[in-house]
Amino acid sequence: MDLTFAQVYVLVVVAFLVIALYREVFNPALTFFISTVGLLLGGIITPAETLKGLSNIQIIIIFLLVLVTAGIRLIFGTDLFIKLFNPRLSAKAFLLRMMVTVSSMSAFLNNTPIVAFMIPYVKDWAQKTGNPASKFLIPLSFATILGGMITVIGTSTNLVLNGLIGEYKLPLLQFKDFFFLGIVVTVVGWVYLYFIGYKLLPANTNEIDILRENVKEYIVETEIADDSKLIGKSVKDAGLRNLQDVFLVEIIRNERIISPVSPDEILEAGDNLFFSGDTQSIYKLIKEDNGLSLSKEHQNIEEQFNFADAVVPANSELIGRRIKDSNFRQRFNASIIAVHRDGKRVSGKVGETQLAGGDFLLLLSGNQKQNGFEKDLFLLSVPKPIKEEQSAVIKYLGLGSFILLALGIVEVFPLFNVCLVILSAFVFLKVMNLAEIRKELDLSLLMILVCSLAVGVALEKSGTADLIADVLIRSVEKLGAVAVLASLFIVTILLTSLITNAAAVSIVFPIAMSMAEQLHLSYTPFFVAIAYAASGDFMTPIGYQTNLMIYGPGGYSFKDFIRVGTPLTILYISICIGFIAYYYNLI
Repeated sequence: MDLTFAQVYVLVVVAFLVIALYREVFNPALTFFISTVGLLLGGIITPAETLKGLSNIQIIIIFLLVLVTAGIRLIFGTDLFIKLFNPRLSAKAFLLRMMVTVSSMSAFLNNTPIVAFMIPYVKDWAQKTGNPASKFLIPLSFATILGGMITVIGTSTNLVLNGLIGEYKLPLLQFKDFFFLGIVVTVVGWVYLYFIGYKLLPANTNEIDILRENVKEYIVETEIADDSKLIGKSVKDAGLRNLQDVFLVEIIRNERIISPVSPDEILEAGDNLFFSGDTQSIYKLIKEDNGLSLSKEHQNIEEQFNFADAVVPANSELIGRRIKDSNFRQRFNASIIAVHRDGKRVSGKVGETQLAGGDFLLLLSGNQKQNGFEKDLFLLSVPKPIKEEQSAVIKYLGLGSFILLALGIVEVFPLFNVCLVILSAFVFLKVMNLAEIRKELDLSLLMILVCSLAVGVALEKSGTADLIADVLIRSVEKLGAVAVLASLFIVTILLTSLITNAAAVSIVFPIAMSMAEQLHLSYTPFFVAIAYAASGDFMTPIGYQTNLMIYGPGGYSFKDFIRVGTPLTILYISICIGFIAYYYNLI
């Protein structure tokens, strides 16, 4: 088999992309950018082909849907979940109700904020009822993944795929291509997780909760003596503002708590100063004879501080950066007490730790933010109930948005137009303002999507996709078209277990297109196959954003995903291939 220079070059770039994403050498956006620049400099793609994704309507729809989802979330807040989190429910009843709810929502709304919103509620319910949260968080993620396959907008993977299809002027996947198979796999997933998966799930004691109980290991209480030279100085002038590996969390003065601590706060005799961070660095600070001493009276630290849990999402700009270089304390007004990765606490100095996607952080904050959806850090805490009642107009707007969105999904109206109308209504009625819209827009995601389309173009243009398709076809062609489809499905699902689903679908799309052409079959069954396969990551925590998000909060290990996800993956593959073969007359 003779390979051209272009094919070898593209294979090297794609290999780099897969390995770098898997090993998290850089954050995903930068990895895609480097790969695309490599293809551009190698003469594989032109500048116009590199930027083609910016004019792709399906990519624009992804961002419009993110904003629409955010607006609906602002309207309904916690009201959607009041009955769901009834503490009188049994564990299995709660499990089923939770899966049905999030799967149904995921068919219409972006599944990432659904999981981010739900994690603290699930953990809170589990704690109140004495159940381990690890019995529910994997089902939470899996149910949103399955529900997202019911419609074309349920997951960004489907829209990315339609964007690729649109670039080649081929018929887009429609509502009916997702709905029936999506319902089948979702219901089967519920049944599996209810009767079998629940038994396989671990009953973990959350190690972050253990850290909370021993938080004095990470916080040191000091006192300003009556003759201290710090008296009368501001925090900044005293040199206590930008300490290395140490964070001044709060000051207690005559039973008054000062938190967060302003750099202009004037220090007084008898002040109790609480520092978090590397304890050795704190003790070294005290030994510098600056008038600080260890406090003789130990306060009840567990009760007086605000703690928060957070997850580093897969596309965060924090990935690959040392905590000390990330401006973390100033940006989030919080100090990192501990970092958990792969179910274990990361040892060493916190400030020297390089953050990775899926890292679970225990934070100490004087001004704790509530359940947050910042692009670079998901803050997980149960929001305080909103006392203000929404007006009838706003409630009707929320209901109307759901209905209009559903009409867009079933193609009664163009989805692009529907999203624009809903978003315009949100802005006009002040549900969202421009600042909130800017906050929700994710430029890293835009770079990933645009670059993923460019990678797909390179695979097709260089003939690399035809080459790979030819190898796969030859290996199973004697077994028939269904075997070829199955080989494509399995390759895609293995790939998406290692890298992001957007990357997986962009790599295999030109291969699927070439397979259909070589076999003289309809493109649609092959495109549906890679859509379902690219979102079918149940065996690892790293291939799908929602799996990464629940990895740390559930205290899971990699083996937990393999144990629970492998049987579901086998079921998923069997049902998808059988349904697609029957529905599209391949047998």
